[in-house]
Amino acid sequence: MSGSQGTITLGIEMSNPSAGAEGAAAAHAVAMWDAGGALLGSAPLAESRRGADSVLHAVSELACACSVTPGDIGRIVVSVGPGGYTALRIATTSAKVLADTLGAELIAVPTARVASVGVAAPLRPALIVLASKKERGHATLLGSDGSLRALGVVGAEALGEHGARAVVSDRHLPGSFRERAGGLGIEVAPIRLDARDLLAASDGLEAVDPLRLAPEYAREPDAVTQWRARGSG
Repeated sequence: MSGSQGTITLGIEMSNPSAGAEGAAAAHAVAMWDAGGALLGSAPLAESRRGADSVLHAVSELACACSVTPGDIGRIVVSVGPGGYTALRIATTSAKVLADTLGAELIAVPTARVASVGVAAPLRPALIVLASKKERGHATLLGSDGSLRALGVVGAEALGEHGARAVVSDRHLPGSFRERAGGLGIEVAPIRLDARDLLAASDGLEAVDPLRLAPEYAREPDAVTQWRARGSG
């Protein structure tokens, strides 16, 4: 499909619905910017709209609020994980459909890059821990210079190996990480995953083919693992 002539950028971030501290204001899941990078508007997902059509509803409502038409959208940036399986599938599928339908450029942004925007300099180097499960999580090292290096799925022992000043994660960070961080004097800071940070996080990334976009999972989904087990049996 030929490229869109639109100048508006649409951002979608719903990779980790559990991100944020208890009682904190809801993170915004969709955002729009003009050609100069100025934020036009953003919005969270309504709790009653977290199904498969939630993103499209939110985009439609935001577009109306910002007086943006479908043809105005020329670029879509989406957070692709690691994160929650269902949320990532919904977000990436919505981004693919919109990009392919509108002929818009599509940018896939690793979720750790989105999180890094909200990590203050005094907390760096920091370990950004996503998709925690069974005392392990997917870690990315954010350097003092803003560089990012994926470490993969690790346990709490990784906290003492990279000189991190902080662990940045959601409220599901395993207890073993919190305990080891406390013992090492490492701060545990809440993660910020917000669509309003997507434009900055996407800087320097190349566009991808919408039909080839796929979520980045920290580990194989349980349904696939169970299917494999049944097949081998």
